[in-house]
Amino acid sequence: MMTAARQDLMGEDPTDALEVLGNEIRMAILRELAEADGSLTFTELRERVGVRDTGKFNYHLTKLCAYFLRETDGGYELGHAGSRVIAAGDVEADPAVADGATDVREDGCPVCGESDCGKYFHVHLRAPWA
Repeated sequence: MMTAARQDLMGEDPTDALEVLGNEIRMAILRELAEADGSLTFTELRERVGVRDTGKFNYHLTKLCAYFLRETDGGYELGHAGSRVIAAGDVEADPAVADGATDVREDGCPVCGESDCGKYFHVHLRAPWA
């Protein structure tokens, strides 16, 4: 079933997803969900992020749900694109990358299969329902 946020975004430029990431509260939400051991309820997530205003928090959470999160029976969790955004921030954690290597894969890119891809992550911004 498609959420109202996703229905509103149909037909829009998929690069609008990048605009959603340009807010510190939204990035904090992604980080907290990445560190969680499962889904977090609205209240748990709001408290972890440290936003007191529930309306303000709901606004930012709704923006993220359009591309980067999914709502489950237990609360909220990272979607595929949300996981990739968080993974992009962890590139330096790989010692080979920290040493200046440009491509640490020997068998080619696991996403596109190219041996000289040079990308450490791929995010497909096209909505899966489009």
